[in-house]
Amino acid sequence: MSKLYYMGLEPYEGRYTLQLQQWSEAAFKRRGIDYEVIHGDILDDSKAIVTGQVLDAHGRSYYSLTQMANLIKKMKAGEITWQDTIFFEDMFTPGIEALPYIMDQVSFEYQPRIFVRCLAQTIDPDDFVHVWDMQKWMGLYEKMTDQFVTGVLASNEEMVAHMKIAGWEAPTFNISGLAFDKDEVRGRVATRIPFNDRKLRVVFAARFDQEKQPDFFMDLIERYHTINPNVEFAVLSGGPLRSNNEKYLTRARAMEKTHNFKIYENLKKNEYYEFAR
Repeated sequence: MSKLYYMGLEPYEGRYTLQLQQWSEAAFKRRGIDYEVIHGDILDDSKAIVTGQVLDAHGRSYYSLTQMANLIKKMKAGEITWQDTIFFEDMFTPGIEALPYIMDQVSFEYQPRIFVRCLAQTIDPDDFVHVWDMQKWMGLYEKMTDQFVTGVLASNEEMVAHMKIAGWEAPTFNISGLAFDKDEVRGRVATRIPFNDRKLRVVFAARFDQEKQPDFFMDLIERYHTINPNVEFAVLSGGPLRSNNEKYLTRARAMEKTHNFKIYENLKKNEYYEFAR
């Protein structure tokens, strides 16, 4: 019998990773997939991004390394075989190099299929790895991973094109979007207000980092404010508002005083979704 081993991401209150495993498990159950979640250890209980942008640099590394250790225990015990599949929610998983190292030295019987989701990586010119100048070594990591995985999952055709241009050789699969469970999200809102009765509000729901173009959003606010000052523009943040460029924060704080512009910080998930009802 084949089994799916799910290598998810650590949960963060301010990111959708808090719900990602739950959404994925619901999908596995609907499809009757035999699966097992492989967990890692949480470095601390803050569930916040302290160092870095997308995921906490220390927390991500610690979780992945301990998660890989737990996976390897199962491989050593012979629990994972050629009939099984290991799925990584993120192509960048510290410790993943242990897999080709092991599988090149064991019989075919103990070589599972391996799929990774490419969330961005160096092939995406807007990914945060370029902000921190990681591309020189990260590109080599990607080439290593490309050589041993069974396949790479992309979220759109543009990403597939980037992969091909970069010379990746592993089979690629465009699954058109990321995991999302609409019913679970709706269940977090007490009452849903009819669309025409909702507050006139335009929301910036991404990270406030340069690759998300917060300057464009603030340019829009300045122009539209002269047309209809009653429309509220807002930034929703699961923690204190942060950015990889201080100028965006300075501009946002100033505009909050002069325009119909609100910054909502430290939102819990249910509070976050309340703004969209």
